[in-house]
Amino acid sequence: MAEAEKASAKKTSPPKGGRKGGTGYPKVKLEQAVAYAKKLVGKTHTGPQPALTILPGVFGSATTTGKIRASALKQYGLLSGTSSAYKASQLAKDIDAAPDAGTRSPLLQQAFRNSKLFSQILDTYQGDTVTKGKIEQRAKGLEVHTDSAEDCAQIFMDSAAFAGLGTVTGDSISLIKSEVTVVPPLPADEDTDDFDIDENGGESEEPADAEVAGNQDQNNAGKPAAKSGQKANVNLNLTVDSTTDPEKLEKQLKLLRQFGML
Repeated sequence: MAEAEKASAKKTSPPKGGRKGGTGYPKVKLEQAVAYAKKLVGKTHTGPQPALTILPGVFGSATTTGKIRASALKQYGLLSGTSSAYKASQLAKDIDAAPDAGTRSPLLQQAFRNSKLFSQILDTYQGDTVTKGKIEQRAKGLEVHTDSAEDCAQIFMDSAAFAGLGTVTGDSISLIKSEVTVVPPLPADEDTDDFDIDENGGESEEPADAEVAGNQDQNNAGKPAAKSGQKANVNLNLTVDSTTDPEKLEKQLKLLRQFGML
């Protein structure tokens, strides 16, 4: 009977160190995150790298520890991309290249406020002196898991002080009024580039544009060129549905205008 109870308890107990739920927060202090970001800038200088390279090479661990650190950098807006192609964000590059403390300070404040939770706590108490216990209470009010609220409060205080947003004295922090305007980073699955990259790392071709241009040459063969400001006498049908790539469509329309067909 005792063995059956032990087996039942084993099945229902959550794994040690497993996900606790609740509102997320960066589980790495901003100072340490900036140090990781500096390594990330160097590691991805020539292009994005997969998690297989970034986790052990930048964060010192290819396991859960490395993933937690990578998640913290994403929340601070210092890392972008997906696990197949991580890269340093522009903010990370700007912080790394900042020539002095004056230039660096607003960038650090931007990174701090990129954490939605930290930004909410700062908005609540900026201009005030508050205890760690009060911040912990506020974190719980924002649905941070009870078991994690104390850790969250400590990371908040240390990170705010590092960003120049407050001064820690004993178990309290005096927060200044922040004037940083935050532009949240794009989520990982919405990161965009100026052009598509194919599997070989080069610019992908645009066959649709070439096809449109070829059709135009055939349709205009043997016809006098249209005068400036006059549309060509050509009937054109474009099929557009929900799967049409807006960027490619815009390129096609631009090309058609150039040939006086629109």
